[in-house]
Amino acid sequence: MVEDLFGPGETPQQKGGKARAKTLSPEEKSDIARRGAAARWGSPRGKDVAPGLPVATHQGKMTVGALELDCYVLADGRRLFHKRGMARALNMKSGGGNVFMRAMRRKGLGSELDQKLVQKIENPINFKPLTLDLGHGYDAEVLVDVCKAIIRADDAGKLTSAQEGLAAQARILLNAFAKVGVTALIDEATGFQEIRQPDALRLLVQQYIEVEKREWDKQFPNDYYDELNRVYGSRKLTTTANGTVIQNRPQHFARFTRSYVYHPLENGAVLEELDRINPKIDAKGTRRARFHQHLTEGYGIEKLKRQVQEVLTLIKVSDNVSQFKKLFARRFPKVGTDPDLFDN
Repeated sequence: MVEDLFGPGETPQQKGGKARAKTLSPEEKSDIARRGAAARWGSPRGKDVAPGLPVATHQGKMTVGALELDCYVLADGRRLFHKRGMARALNMKSGGGNVFMRAMRRKGLGSELDQKLVQKIENPINFKPLTLDLGHGYDAEVLVDVCKAIIRADDAGKLTSAQEGLAAQARILLNAFAKVGVTALIDEATGFQEIRQPDALRLLVQQYIEVEKREWDKQFPNDYYDELNRVYGSRKLTTTANGTVIQNRPQHFARFTRSYVYHPLENGAVLEELDRINPKIDAKGTRRARFHQHLTEGYGIEKLKRQVQEVLTLIKVSDNVSQFKKLFARRFPKVGTDPDLFDN
């Protein structure tokens, strides 16, 4: 039998192939191996893969709460999330990449995406993962920018009631990423942290982290402003210059919040410190951050939430602002006098 002449299971073609392999240079062997790999996972009709296709050197799964997101580090240093994970990260009902893209095109949310971000979303990165499949992904910064856009849309009242969960998940993700940096999380998940340059993480993470500042953490519920509009006799909704209908939050609401929410914290001491570390930067009274973004995660935020709830309860049982002020004075008789207290 033929098999007896060339060894068990070895055909003449295989024998000839081994002999030919001995005559090949290392470069030729490498090229043949590359083409063989391309044929297994590569382009249509058995053609070679597209030249210059980015290749992943590391991959893994990032855990964020109950989520596991596929992530990669490319040979050129880019960190990616897989396209199908973007919808999953935002708790969309279907985790497919096309669902994510459709959601980004919807009018309310889409209006908060700048053209540069839209281009990135519409053109995912084709790359070669360590597995045998062609991958489609996004730079890690895209998920961060999308979360920020979702929260801007929510704060502007542009999201539907069905999208409230989207905004809540965006805040959860952004706060998680802000603590360490999404790049650091990907490096840990993929194992890339073991080989990166000592200063690489510092240079990449600094774009995501703002010291002692948490971004977009909403501490004042919508009904806080709805009730303020009611006792002040103002409309709940207003229309912006571009025709967008948003929740009405006039400037005197900020003064109200300063007097009745922040000033009672440690009898004005907290407000005094917040004014010092987060001062006004222009004649309009603009500040670099919201006051609550400088409070500590545990004690400070919990104290603030409790005071917001106290004030909201008093507003709800009041028919007008004057009645609220009388109830507030009765509830907080030891609160010192702020320049604006009881006069706004």
